[in-house]
Amino acid sequence: MSYTYRMIYLKDFRQGKLIYEALDSDVRLAILEELLEHGELNLAYFAKKLNVSNGAITAHVKKLYAAGLIDVTTSSGVRGTQKLCCLAADKLIVNFTGGAQAEGRVESAQIEIGNYIGYDVRPTCGLATTEKMIGRFDDPACFSYPERTQAGILWLAEGYVEYLIPNYLTERSELMELQITMEIASEAPGYAARYPSDVLFSLNGNPLGSFLSKGEYNDRAGTCNPAWWYGNLGQYGKRVCVSVGEGGSFVNGVKTSSVTLSDLALRAGEKIVFRIAAPADVPHRGGFTLFGRGFGDYGEGIVCKFICKQEQI
Repeated sequence: MSYTYRMIYLKDFRQGKLIYEALDSDVRLAILEELLEHGELNLAYFAKKLNVSNGAITAHVKKLYAAGLIDVTTSSGVRGTQKLCCLAADKLIVNFTGGAQAEGRVESAQIEIGNYIGYDVRPTCGLATTEKMIGRFDDPACFSYPERTQAGILWLAEGYVEYLIPNYLTERSELMELQITMEIASEAPGYAARYPSDVLFSLNGNPLGSFLSKGEYNDRAGTCNPAWWYGNLGQYGKRVCVSVGEGGSFVNGVKTSSVTLSDLALRAGEKIVFRIAAPADVPHRGGFTLFGRGFGDYGEGIVCKFICKQEQI
């Protein structure tokens, strides 16, 4: 089985505190070495191989996961469920000379998942509020219903949704970075923990890059899900941050496009349209589930953040 990893890029060396702590252990380094050699392993393997108790292994794995160095999923087997680990990154770059970025004016807002301004959807698909389903399963027409503005989750096997990003720029603004953060998983027919999907992002038609979602996570309930939410549907996703600066476009710290803020030429008063897409012509066709307020692990909509230099009066 082949694995697709990401690169961790730290613009400021102070950002890496969790990573440094995670690497400061011979046991955790040994876990990473085993994963590098074998690809995917369960916790029981580490306990036996490293002669460490199951409880201690669990604690070590939690530190590696919190630092973003490994991914952990749950799989059903003949002996019940087991937790499987694999590497999440194969490169770590730390910019020691970059220094902490001085922020001036910062404006942020949340866009509700149902407040899209455009869509093209193919089944499997659907939407739900924290109280009920909107319309019917697998009917794209339901994406046009007025109550869709209350949706806290939506999913589609193919297509896109577009959002109007609030434009906080003024005539005196000098934008340093634009960040858009959301919680995403794949959208599998039925349920599949391993269901890779290429999710593409663009801004005003400019491609910003893609995120490879590894599956539709269903091994536990999302921490924010309403009690009625169906257990056989996607429960939570991974947080994805798309950012654009003068150095290019990045997805979770990995440079994915040469498109810069200068290329976007964003101006005060102009529309900024953000598209999340699962096209048919990508290597991994797995759709996406988008978690918003009241769903998933974070319970928030699409978070937009404008980081500008301090305006001169």
